Amino acid sequence: MVIAYHSIFTTYGTWLPNDPRGSFSKAVYSEELQILGAVRYGRQYPQPDWPMVSRFRKTAAPLLKRPPYYISDETRPVVAQGLGREIERLGLTAIECSIMNDHVHLVTFRSRFRIEYVVNQLKGAATRALGLSATPWTRSGWNVFLDDEDAVIAAIQYVKANPVAVGMPPQRWSFVRPIDSVRLA
Repeated sequence: MVIAYHSIFTTYGTWLPNDPRGSFSKAVYSEELQILGAVRYGRQYPQPDWPMVSRFRKTAAPLLKRPPYYISDETRPVVAQGLGREIERLGLTAIECSIMNDHVHLVTFRSRFRIEYVVNQLKGAATRALGLSATPWTRSGWNVFLDDEDAVIAAIQYVKANPVAVGMPPQRWSFVRPIDSVRLA
């Protein structure tokens, strides 16, 4: 039985189906973007170096319908504020969260809501907090279903390590309840 979710949602134009880092997209639907190459399904090993990712992004940017959206050090707390308000409104228990420059990782316990609904509500709340009229988020995302304590702990460790792995400081958001303060199902 699913006890928690690890949700990953990306900002527009920053993680394309044919991204050299890999993606969980099954197809490149935009004809313009197909010239960048085939889908690289799943996380790619080894991960490409930053210059390669940067070149890919610079080549892709003019092919997009609008500019890519990146979360900055200034907007990161605003996104967190929106997420936190919505997590409280929905009565969710968030047990880890990392807000990266181009995506968000959230580990949350299962609730009475479908996880797809939760993620859409979180994206909307963050968009409103940012004061944007158009969403900065991609249409969907990835939800990993966690069905035991070991999977939950592994997801928490991964999400917690994510910012540090790319040279960002560790993150701690007020809406996150550490795992040791909540009971696993």
